[in-house]
Order: sequence, then C-alpha cells, then structure tokens
Amino acid sequence: MNYLKILIDLYRLKKNVKLSAKEMHSLQNKKLRRLLRFAWEHSAYYRVAFENAGITKEHLYTLPLSCFPAIDKQVLLEHFDELVTVPDLKQEDLREFDAEEAADRKPHQGKYHVVHSSGSTGKPGYFVYGEDAWNQMLLGIIRADLWDMSMPQILRLLMKRPRIVYIAATDGRYGGAMAVGDGIDGVGAEQMYLDIKTPVAEWIRQIREFQPNIVIGYPSAIKILAQLMEKGDVAIEARRVISCGEPLGEALRKNLEKVFQTPIVNIYGASESLALGVETNPEKGMFLFDDLNLIEVENGVMYLTCLYNYAQPLIRYQLSDHLTLQAAGEGELPCIA
Repeated sequence: MNYLKILIDLYRLKKNVKLSAKEMHSLQNKKLRRLLRFAWEHSAYYRVAFENAGITKEHLYTLPLSCFPAIDKQVLLEHFDELVTVPDLKQEDLREFDAEEAADRKPHQGKYHVVHSSGSTGKPGYFVYGEDAWNQMLLGIIRADLWDMSMPQILRLLMKRPRIVYIAATDGRYGGAMAVGDGIDGVGAEQMYLDIKTPVAEWIRQIREFQPNIVIGYPSAIKILAQLMEKGDVAIEARRVISCGEPLGEALRKNLEKVFQTPIVNIYGASESLALGVETNPEKGMFLFDDLNLIEVENGVMYLTCLYNYAQPLIRYQLSDHLTLQAAGEGELPCIA
C-alpha cells in the first residue's frame, strides 16, 4: 500500500464515523445491493440459492437482507468452488498452497490473501481476500488502531516511525498476523513479531533490543508482557496498546491500563472479516464498522455480510459469536454490549 494513499483513504474512512444513522444506512444499503448483484452474476452457488428461495434479479434491489438465505462454515466448506466469484480459486489449490508454502504474507497466485481458520469443526476453512478487499480491510484495522486520534495526531505519531511489537500466534496464515504486518508496512513503522510460544527469556532479550513503543497482540500475550514489566525484566513506554484475537475481560483491561499507563484499544475481528469493530471505553460498548459490514442478530444468532469482499462473498454468514446490538446515537456507529 502506498503511504500517501493510505493517509488519504484513512482520512476518508474516518469521516464515515460522523455519518448520521440515515446516511450510514444509505451507504450500507448501496454497498449491499452492489454486492448482491455481483454475487448473483458471478457466483454459481448464490445464484442457485437465491433462486431456490424464490428470489429473482428484481428482488435484489428491494428485498430486506433477512429474506435472503443464510450460510455457515459447513456450507462454505462444501460449496467453496461454486461460491467464489473467480474461476481460478479452488479450495483444493488453497489447501496445497497452505501446506506447501511458508506461512508468510505471500498472496496465493500473487493476488489472493488467504486466511485460514479451523474453528469448532477442526477442519481448516479458507477466507480469501482480493487485493482491493485486503486493502479496504487494512484501512479498517488502521482506523481501529488509531480510533481516538485526529489526523494531525496520527501524522505526528507516524512521523516518529513507531516501533511496533506484535505478540500472538504467528506460525500460520492467521488473519491478525498477516493484517498487522501489512498494515505496519503500509504506515512505514518498524515491526517485530513475537510468537506466543517463544520462551520468555527470548521475549525479554528481543523486547530489550527492539524497544517497542506500540504493543499489539492477544490480551493473554500482552498480560505476560505486563508481568515482565512489573518484575522489572523489561521497560516499555507504550504510546498505544492494542488488544485483538481474543476476548478482553474487564479485570485484565484495568490491570493492563495500570501497568502500561495508557488506555487499551480493543479490536473486534474474525477471519471472515478482520475489521468488525473497536472498543476504547467498555461503558460505551464495541462500535461496529457498519460502513464495512452488515451485522444482523436474530434470536441471539449473529449473521455477517461483508460488504467489501467480492472474491468470496459472505452473505448472511452465521458466526458463533453472541452479542446484543444497541441503537446508535446521532453521529455514532452502532455498538454491541
């Protein structure tokens, strides 16, 4: 990603946060109708599924999303090749790519970013992002990382070339590791990865040598780092601490804020859409990115429609997360309790 373009696009994306509920709904609906039409025209699976549900092409412009059939991971695994919209994407090819290629950020065929997720079934599922979708997702994550900062504050931070450590599982095609790495590259920061299974003594050595001032990672991993700081093994003057990949409990948040002396930014994402929301104040809940996704909750079940991924459209995809939606105030994104 081009550095200057990132800043311009980030500025534009940040403006969406100030949209009124009516304006956000209009933007979301426009993106949804475009996605539905694209899926109808380019995905054999969705074309058949919609027709079997009695949906015609004319309905794509008017029917509420709740009228469209839902899918889940099992459907995705069984119908992957028919669901994707590009003929050169095959699930078996992705399995070979995942098994044979090093688990780095190299795209499949040089153009598809592959994230794997085993989930509760234990069988790997693959979520594929085209280049445009990947860049859009990265902007969403960068916006979340810098959520409570103005553009002048962001520019001042980036001009100092922050040193970012990412602590999590890094030995596979995990969405967090890949997205964080590409995002850090995009903003021109220095980075270091620490795998969660690395011996603590090595953590200490690398942290002392690298001297990070921004920490990103699983809350369980950040907790270990905080304990090392409390014992005096390492010293970090953190400008930002960003939690992702796992739930962040209230007690742990308070402890981390005490140790690092900075508020914790908590990012909500999934392999299906790595930029779902952000939380900086637990009392206000988790703000959802309705300009990037459309989330429904029916009888406690969550359905995700990713509005920016056209290579592998996920329309009413059932997630295992359980949440409660709260209405948005004027000029606010909706949030979850």
